[in-house]
Amino acid sequence: MALPAQRDGSYSPLMILLLVGLSILAWISTYSGMLYLIEAGSGDIGLGAKIAIAFAVLMLQGMIIYILDALFSGQLRFSLYPLYILGYVVLFLISVAFAFGFYWRFLEAGAQTAQAAGSSVYQVQRSLQNGQSRLELLQTALSTLATVSSQKAQIERTAGGTCPASRAGDGPRRRLRESDAQRFQFANDLIASRTGAVKTDVADLNTDLQRILKKDPATIDPETGTRTAFIEGLDRKLGLVTERFNALKTDPQFRQLRDELQARGRQTSFPDERGGIFPCPDGQLQTALNGVVRSIDELPQLQKPELRSVEGSEAVTEAFRRLSNTATGLVFHGKAPPSPERIRAEQAANPSATVTQDEAGLSDRDYIPLLIAIFVDVCILLVSINRPFGPFFNLGQDLARAQARGPMRGVLNTFYRVFQDQFDAQTPPTPAELIAPLQDVVFDHGGQYYAAVPLDFREENYDLWARARTNAPSYESSRALERSRYLAAVFAILEGEKLVRLLGVERRSRFRRDEVDGLDEEAVRRKLDRQGSMYAQADAFRIYRFRPGKWAELLIQTVGSVSARAEERRGLPLSLRRLPSEVASGAEQKALPENNEPSALPGSDVEPPRRLPDRSRVE
Repeated sequence: MALPAQRDGSYSPLMILLLVGLSILAWISTYSGMLYLIEAGSGDIGLGAKIAIAFAVLMLQGMIIYILDALFSGQLRFSLYPLYILGYVVLFLISVAFAFGFYWRFLEAGAQTAQAAGSSVYQVQRSLQNGQSRLELLQTALSTLATVSSQKAQIERTAGGTCPASRAGDGPRRRLRESDAQRFQFANDLIASRTGAVKTDVADLNTDLQRILKKDPATIDPETGTRTAFIEGLDRKLGLVTERFNALKTDPQFRQLRDELQARGRQTSFPDERGGIFPCPDGQLQTALNGVVRSIDELPQLQKPELRSVEGSEAVTEAFRRLSNTATGLVFHGKAPPSPERIRAEQAANPSATVTQDEAGLSDRDYIPLLIAIFVDVCILLVSINRPFGPFFNLGQDLARAQARGPMRGVLNTFYRVFQDQFDAQTPPTPAELIAPLQDVVFDHGGQYYAAVPLDFREENYDLWARARTNAPSYESSRALERSRYLAAVFAILEGEKLVRLLGVERRSRFRRDEVDGLDEEAVRRKLDRQGSMYAQADAFRIYRFRPGKWAELLIQTVGSVSARAEERRGLPLSLRRLPSEVASGAEQKALPENNEPSALPGSDVEPPRRLPDRSRVE
């Protein structure tokens, strides 16, 4: 991926803005969800507890950012990846769960409350209307029987014949019919009063239901801003209506009336005033009374439906219940539990069903807030993934940091002081002049970098080296002794800074033909000679081994300092300076001598030696 020209950090301003915005959004949703859940179980909590919760969520969100930054930095040890990934998954699930409760509270809680209330009220209304229809049929049947009995009493008075072999007159048969008419009329009036009460209950429930569906402001509690109080009152009303209707079957007066009607339907012989018995069977009346008794026995038994408010802090509890039920069902049973809508449908079809709303899982609409909660954390993950990393990017960042420090900073500043002390230079040396003597003594062996610092190097050593080479250039060395002392001082400083390690038998300063890391004195001389180093003929060496990556780091500081020095000379502010990668690629050539040749040392009237091509790494 191409980096912006002015980019000098791991994150661009846009990435930082996205991370900050998404993290704040995730913090708000997670904190609110956690706070609502705690308040649902413990009630209102104090300010101190709220601050503690906010701090805990802040640390949770900070850990998510830290883990993602470490995972995609390219610098995390491979063995730590499983632990970091596991930690991120746990924190991700916690964040998503609480955020889901927060979003569900605002997106679905009100609709779910209205839907649950509507379903519960409708279920009770339907049962009440069924019972009301049965009572109205009873009322109609008893009214008809009362009318028929009155008519038969009149017929018995004027013509007779309503009973077998009965004659006209005002006798026991006429009084029997009159008594039946009065009994049936009383039953009709009793059932009419019960029917009126049921009708009133149905109308009241319908009024409350319409207030919920139309979102009547009067249903909202001004203190909590929810309809919880109204829903709780409606739930109590449903319970009272259910109990009142079910009490009809056990009402003593109603049961006595039922028993009297059943006994009258079975009776065919009746006593008279003289102690005798007269038969008066009536098949039509018997059939009608048996139907009335059966209707009373088959009055529906109402089951109070579950009705609870899931608004306010209770919304988060309900969201957690549904989410946990769904997760548990998928993990342990391989399928999701039924949705609340399905459970209500089963309860309406079978009031005795054992499944309850506590066992409900996520409904289709619940996945909308869940996806929103997941989307926020996934966006944070995507922004973190887009962070550039890798060896080339890290190299560019190291160069940028070296340039930002400016010329002669860090260890190069120490080299500068040593250089001034050894060479008594009148003009400040360049970073290239500081590092060039080190390149003459650094070589690689076994995949690591070493430095062979000459302990005593004079002009005669250089003469021997020049005569031994057929391609030796025709120039003389420049201040060889000062250069060897400069190298000795510099590497002593590097050892103190833990950049190199002194090698040798018991770490003594003399090499003495003992092998160190597979090297001996002749092997070191051969390597120095192959790369054209004038120190190949030195009498003795002090051997140092660079710690992993430190030689490359030193070179990076040099390149960055060269770039910063060049920009400083041009008077450019830091914001307008080019990246060190441009300098390293050849865009800035003035700061380095051509062909990597060492610059003339300050204070010297002799032309510097022309160095051979750099072959510091031997195949």
